[in-house]
Amino acid sequence: MELTLYGFIFILISLGSFWLVGSFYGLLRRPKIYFPISLAAKMSVAAVFGTLLFMVGGIILSTLIFNSEMQKRKDYKRWPTIFIGTAISTSCLIFIYYSFQFLVWDALKRGI
Repeated sequence: MELTLYGFIFILISLGSFWLVGSFYGLLRRPKIYFPISLAAKMSVAAVFGTLLFMVGGIILSTLIFNSEMQKRKDYKRWPTIFIGTAISTSCLIFIYYSFQFLVWDALKRGI
């Protein structure tokens, strides 16, 4: 039961971190953009599984997803979008790594 709760918390943390950082970027950008939860979900799944499978691949995969979604906009510029996508992915993966480390440490202390 508790392992399921830890998995759910991990999913919420990874999804929430991408959505919050992406929404913050959308608010600061001119013109303002809406950062949908579906894009955050795609990026978080790509980041987590890409990191597990290919180490740095999580940053690359989530940046590619961000770049492909931003290409649909009329004001798309390639290199600033790649830079921002990499910054969002890196900062979220660092946050996910440390939060997961604390979740595992808590689970080990409890004896799960």
